[in-house]
Amino acid sequence: MKRKIAVLLTAALIGASLFGCGGTSEGTAKDAQEETEAAGSEETSAEAEETSSEGPNIVFIAKGVADYWSVVAGGFESAAEENGLKGTVIYPSEETTSKQVDTMYDIINSKPDAIVLAPIDADPLSVPCKAAMDAGIPVVLVDTGISTEDYVTAFATDNKAAGAATAEKMAEELGGKGKVYIFAGSPASTSGSARVEGFTEYMEENCPDIEVLGCLYSDSNMALATSQTVDVLTANPDLAGIFAADETRSSGCSAALIQLGKENDIIVAGFDANSDTVALMEQGVINFMTVQQPYMMGYMGYNAALAALNGEQQERTTLDTGCTVVTQENMNEPEMQKILFPLDHMND
Repeated sequence: MKRKIAVLLTAALIGASLFGCGGTSEGTAKDAQEETEAAGSEETSAEAEETSSEGPNIVFIAKGVADYWSVVAGGFESAAEENGLKGTVIYPSEETTSKQVDTMYDIINSKPDAIVLAPIDADPLSVPCKAAMDAGIPVVLVDTGISTEDYVTAFATDNKAAGAATAEKMAEELGGKGKVYIFAGSPASTSGSARVEGFTEYMEENCPDIEVLGCLYSDSNMALATSQTVDVLTANPDLAGIFAADETRSSGCSAALIQLGKENDIIVAGFDANSDTVALMEQGVINFMTVQQPYMMGYMGYNAALAALNGEQQERTTLDTGCTVVTQENMNEPEMQKILFPLDHMND
């Protein structure tokens, strides 16, 4: 099936950064930023309105730009094509809560028929979700929930269960003993926090001889994840395992192990798959990965939004789309290849 993923990268901020670099005055930078964000808002609105004459305009607002979100978008677009329609995918110019809130309001103002949203943070995104629902724009959630009931339905991994499944496999790989460290994205991310919680609780309840030393966060900064890992390994030369709670951490932690020549000394549990992390698992740097079903999230999210527009009543709940632990030993099996590379196997 031919995939047509409508990608909109809203304009990047220009001028001086918050941490400053010479050559641009504060006023000039602020003016440039406001002009850029205004242009981005106009482009976002124009993109969202573009498909309105071709059937229901359903917009997917992604949480980030990692490969994972391209897979979600692939499922979303495939569902649209199966229905003879088109969907609009909006990727963020920056992966921050404030930017996603602004994007939500921009999209609401463009008056789409429905929104499929992957929220960055549960509480702040609840407000624009309510605004959309109050305006008669159904909101379907994927990957992550919000803290209110201002949505139609949701599709996501049970991240706490996924974290526990990762811990169970880690304990098996460690032989039930050793020291482990966790590296994650942001404590504000409900999905990431649930993974950390599930992993930690499983170890505390079932593995008395495995010590979880701590958890460090690095947002979308892969280089920071690498430097954090170097610091932890230097301070804990007897570290036995690492839980890298997403794609960015999987790559960042692996880079540190390669840098230190420890790629064969530490059991690494990754989370989610892209071409880079799969290659790292082939090389044995990553021992196994817990992989979600992002394609199904996007696919089911679009269909749920379309059903809402057709007046179908849906239960306000979160449907677990599942996850699978893929290992270096079984990664080349056909079924595992479908899980690792869903966009390459859509017609299988």
